[in-house]
Amino acid sequence: MDERRLGVTDLVVSRLGLGTVELGMAYGIGLPPPPDDRECIAMLRQAQELGITFIDTAAAYGRSEELVGRAFEGTADRPVIATKANTRLAGAAQPLRGAALRDQLHTSVATSLRQLRLDSLDLLQFHNLEPEQMDDDLLDCMDELGRQGMVRHWGASTYGEQTPRAVLAHGRGLSTLQLAFSLLDRRLEQDLLPQCAASGTGVIIRSAFLKGVLTPRYADLPGHLEPLRQVAAQADRLAGEAGMPLTEMAMRYAAHCPFAHVVLCGTGSADELKANVRAVQAGPLPADLQTAIRQLHVADEELLNPSTWGF
Repeated sequence: MDERRLGVTDLVVSRLGLGTVELGMAYGIGLPPPPDDRECIAMLRQAQELGITFIDTAAAYGRSEELVGRAFEGTADRPVIATKANTRLAGAAQPLRGAALRDQLHTSVATSLRQLRLDSLDLLQFHNLEPEQMDDDLLDCMDELGRQGMVRHWGASTYGEQTPRAVLAHGRGLSTLQLAFSLLDRRLEQDLLPQCAASGTGVIIRSAFLKGVLTPRYADLPGHLEPLRQVAAQADRLAGEAGMPLTEMAMRYAAHCPFAHVVLCGTGSADELKANVRAVQAGPLPADLQTAIRQLHVADEELLNPSTWGF
């Protein structure tokens, strides 16, 4: 699988990365449970054998960090491992500031290093970072963690359109943005993604399958998400007419976005992992199919945010 530098960092990553939320906790339509530990570790190692050199995890993903640590401990050519931290305590309305933020981040990083069995984090990303949180408290703390050798690079995981644009503008030291992008959610294609390219910011794409909507599981969406089910069915018909599964079309559209460095596939299935690798290796979609995809439209943009779905 082809590789590239992640923005202006020194991290070299494969076009396809493995997201591990489904290895650590129930996730997606129907909330399928994760595989057992043995299967998860085998899948992580298989991903590397298939050429995947970027693993995305988080302490918030159940036992995911521990599994990643067990899978790659002592591996000389281990993949790049990215994890995440929070700038606020669970349930708190306001982000932490000052000494409380510093203590929280140092504790979070130390815990992740222990669970991942690493001496330094390749990439630390902040969950749902808002632009007002990028003040001197946060930036100075990241400078300190960098000087101490605990964190090599840091970035942000954001939602929507306005937040990542504002974070990018405030981003002293920011190396990467993790963004939701799919063939149904193309809002960042014309504006933000080119801005990332111009600034040298590494782009990590998540939600290529829109939490399972761009898979056969769209048929199981509850009634209040019927508009989303209908547009997913339209996409499925397009894929069928092009002679490929919906999942292949979705993965190829996201993975071969010209501004993306790595696109995450989250799965608990070895067969799905192999299928995603084959899809990426099949190359970009034909131009006429891309044109047809761009005619698909989700009228209510809230439907593109899984946190509004109610399950």
